[in-house]
Amino acid sequence: MRVGLVLLVVVVALSALAPRAAVAQQPPAPILGVEVTMNRHDPSIGDRLLLMLRVRHRADVAVTATPEPPASIEFGKPAVSTLAMPDGAVQTTVTWTVQPFVVGRVRLSPFPVAWVTQDGRTGRFQVQTPDFEVVPTRGPDDTALRPLKDPVTVPGGPAAWLRPTLTVLAVVGGLALIAGAGILVVRRLRLVLRRIRGEIEVEPAPVPLTAEASAREFLDDLAGITLVDPSAFERYYGTIAAVVRRYLSERIGFNAHALTTEELERRMTTNGVDRWQARLVGGLLERCDAAVYAHRFPDPASADHDLTVAYEIVELSRPGAAPTGVLPRGVTA
Repeated sequence: MRVGLVLLVVVVALSALAPRAAVAQQPPAPILGVEVTMNRHDPSIGDRLLLMLRVRHRADVAVTATPEPPASIEFGKPAVSTLAMPDGAVQTTVTWTVQPFVVGRVRLSPFPVAWVTQDGRTGRFQVQTPDFEVVPTRGPDDTALRPLKDPVTVPGGPAAWLRPTLTVLAVVGGLALIAGAGILVVRRLRLVLRRIRGEIEVEPAPVPLTAEASAREFLDDLAGITLVDPSAFERYYGTIAAVVRRYLSERIGFNAHALTTEELERRMTTNGVDRWQARLVGGLLERCDAAVYAHRFPDPASADHDLTVAYEIVELSRPGAAPTGVLPRGVTA
């Protein structure tokens, strides 16, 4: 009897000291949903794809993602946007530009997504990107030499009796062209003689349009665009990107159209452009790519600010120009 009583006391004591489950006290999971999509699944080598990660989470949570692509896949800088949902949640969208340089089926490794709450709790989970097939641009037997095809006879040629007539017409047409050219030369000589005699006032030669004036002329045309639909945003940001790249090509002396935004930023720094100015150009072109390719359109006030940044890039790229202090959205000095 005493032994049983002692065992009962020991069991009760151990039950009181045992750790209780903490699952019930934990708040609900901060991540509400995850979606990974790719805009194309059959690209060719070098084509640019858009990989988009959408994470729905609570409003007090921030998320980051860091993929590690292989050497045969090039990832651009991520473009991040957030959207408040009607149910109070927040959707964070991260978009990468992906360029494959390998043929065949591609399956990227899972990459981590980390989250942190305002009260300091953290966590991470893995996401898997969709597979895609890089299609070759030529057939499997394109390396074999093949004989040339025989000449093809085109039906509908002129009859034999009509060929002399056509020859005569060709000769007459050639003589008419020569005569017309002679008349133009004579008229030109007469105009030159009249100018020498002072009978005709010579108009001043037109002033060649500089690279800066040309860039400003295109940017001025954007001031009157009403940004109410996707096509207007695409034209607006597409024009800004083209004007900035063309201006930098003419001003600095390299083909800015053939470089990615990241490569352009590095090339500008290598060519002696201030790192702050290169970052200003890179930030603006990233926002242009996000609007044109990912269809992420800002509010009109931010779009107007981006046009101002484009004007400032033209000013800053002028030889000897001093920084004006204009920063892109979300960048602090």
